[in-house]
Amino acid sequence: MTRVILRSFASLLLAAWVGSLIVFTLLRSIGGDVAYIILGHNATKGALEALQQELGLNAPWYVQYFKWLGGVLTGNLGVSYAAHFNIFQEIVRRLAPTAILSFGSLLLSIPIALAAGTYSAVYAKKVRGGLVDVATQVGMAIPAFWAGLILVLIFGIRLKWFPTGGYTAPLQDLGRSLKQLALPILALSLGNVSILTRYVRSAMIDVMNEDFIRTAMAKGRTRRSAALVHGVRNASISLVTVGVIHFGHLMAGTVVVENVFVIPGIGRLLLTSVLGREVVVVQSLTLVLVLMVLIMNFLMDVAYVLLDPRIRDKGGGAIA
Repeated sequence: MTRVILRSFASLLLAAWVGSLIVFTLLRSIGGDVAYIILGHNATKGALEALQQELGLNAPWYVQYFKWLGGVLTGNLGVSYAAHFNIFQEIVRRLAPTAILSFGSLLLSIPIALAAGTYSAVYAKKVRGGLVDVATQVGMAIPAFWAGLILVLIFGIRLKWFPTGGYTAPLQDLGRSLKQLALPILALSLGNVSILTRYVRSAMIDVMNEDFIRTAMAKGRTRRSAALVHGVRNASISLVTVGVIHFGHLMAGTVVVENVFVIPGIGRLLLTSVLGREVVVVQSLTLVLVLMVLIMNFLMDVAYVLLDPRIRDKGGGAIA
C-alpha cells in the first residue's frame, strides 16, 4: 500500500510541474505582451518598457519561468500591479473560503448522492425510483448562479433564515460562518448531487446484477439489504472516481457562487483579476486551482487503496 501511495505522490509532483509549465506558457502565448495586456492599448512605449523592466519581462522565458516557480515555492510572487497587494499573502488569505466551499460541497454531495443513487437503483422499476431520476434531471438543468439567486430570494430575503452574503472565518464565529456558508454550499451542491446520483444509480444497477448479490439474496437477504451490505462499497469506487473528476467543474462553480454571495475566495479574486488585467495574479491563481484538482486526484488514489483490496495487493506493501 505504501508503494502505491508513494507512486501516486510522485505522479502528483510531476503533474504539478507540468501544469505550472503549461499555465506559464499559455498565459504568455494567447494574449501577446504581458505589459501591453496590463497597461492597455493607450500605453506609451516608455511606460511599456518601464513595466517590462519592472516585471522582468525582458529576460528569456525560461528565466522568467524559473523565477516565478521559485516564487511559488518560497512564497514570493511579487505585488499586484494595479491593486498593490502581496500576491502570495492574498492567495493564502482567500484560499480558506474557497477550500471550505468546494470541500464542503463535496462532503455534502457524496453521501446524499450515495443514498439517493442506491435508493433509485433498488427501486429502479418503481415510481419512487423514477421520481429520483426526474429530480436529478431538474437538478442538472439548474445553473449554480441561478440556484444561488433563488436560494437568496427565498431563504435570505423572504424568510430571512440565512444571510444573503458575506464570509466569516469559522474560527472567528462558527455559528455565523455556518449560516453564511449554508446557501453557497447548497447552491454549489445542487448540480453536483444530481450528477453523482445518476452515476451511483448506474453503478448500483450493474452491481445488483453481479453473482454475489444474487447469492446474498438466495441466502435470505432482501434486495435492499443486499444492496446496502454488499453493493454500496463497490459502487463507492465509481463514486470516488466521478466525484474527483467532477471536482474541476466544482472549482469553476465556486467562481460564480463566490460572486453571487460576495465571498472573498479564490474564485472572486480570479474574476476581479481577469477584469483588471492582472496577468501575474491570474497566472498564480490558475496554478493554485490546478494544484487543488491534482491534490484531489492524489486523495482519490489513496481512497482507491482503502476501498479496493486488489490495489493494495498489487502495490506489494503492507495492508493497513
